Amino acid sequence: MMHYYVSNKAHIFWDDVIEAVVIRWNSFAQAEDFRVPLDKMIELAVIKKAKKALSDSSHTLLLAEDAKWLSEDWLPRLLNAGIQYTAIVTPEKTNTNLSVSKAIGKDTTNLSHHEFEDIHNAVSWLSGISA
Repeated sequence: MMHYYVSNKAHIFWDDVIEAVVIRWNSFAQAEDFRVPLDKMIELAVIKKAKKALSDSSHTLLLAEDAKWLSEDWLPRLLNAGIQYTAIVTPEKTNTNLSVSKAIGKDTTNLSHHEFEDIHNAVSWLSGISA
């Protein structure tokens, strides 16, 4: 495991076992606290020439303004970095939580994206993909 970025909001690292960049959210983040870690995730993806990404968002919510940035700004840069597979662990749906799939949209033909209810299923899915 290669630790790349740690803050009070998120931890970003490279997981050698599943050959993926991983972000684990520790607490709710918005605006810059949300965007900086995600930008660091892209940096690490470029460094490792990663094709897979795992996001453990089970302890966070996604606000509408951040979902817009995620879809319009961050996702195209993630794809340009070479990511082809994303697994996201999401919290149980609440009225204030926006689905990441909805934020990403349906027009990403070069991305295989799946949401999971627990980290074990996400890791299992990514493990089955050769990098």
